[in-house]
Amino acid sequence: MGTGEGEQREGGEKRMRLEPSEEMMYRRMDWKERLLLLFPLLGILASVGLLMIGAGRWRVYGVVIVGLAVCALMVTWVVYRGIQRRIMPLANCFLEVQRDCFVAVQPFWDGEYESCRIYFEEIEGKRGKEFYVRISGEGRSVVQRKERGRMMFVGSEGYDGERFGIVYRKIQERVPETINI
Repeated sequence: MGTGEGEQREGGEKRMRLEPSEEMMYRRMDWKERLLLLFPLLGILASVGLLMIGAGRWRVYGVVIVGLAVCALMVTWVVYRGIQRRIMPLANCFLEVQRDCFVAVQPFWDGEYESCRIYFEEIEGKRGKEFYVRISGEGRSVVQRKERGRMMFVGSEGYDGERFGIVYRKIQERVPETINI
């Protein structure tokens, strides 16, 4: 997967295309599996705490152990659900810089993808290497996702950092100079 820097399109228009690596999704899948191992371990710890409470003699320690185990289970569950919601195929995702706009298709949440075609002259503001783009007015730019809006976050997750930096600089060059970068 590459940037496609300098590729020519049919109309003679130059474009730069960046496709994500699936390595990030595989890492998330590994984390998800590791978190699954914590559930039975924390359950055993809570059971030991309950046995200590039942013994009567170690009641205070048992309450502390059960409390810690339950809190750890809740945190683990929240992290697990967050990772699970973000595991999805990257097969058709990309970031492409064209002559007058950039186009992106990226994962959002729960199997939903978001896409955009944003014309450079309609960009109202952006910030950072992973950037939010706010679109002014009701121009030709389009952002499509579950929650429709005039804002798009474009992140480097799944992209080679060096290549993403090149794409970011290309976008930065083409945005009107009145925008604070």
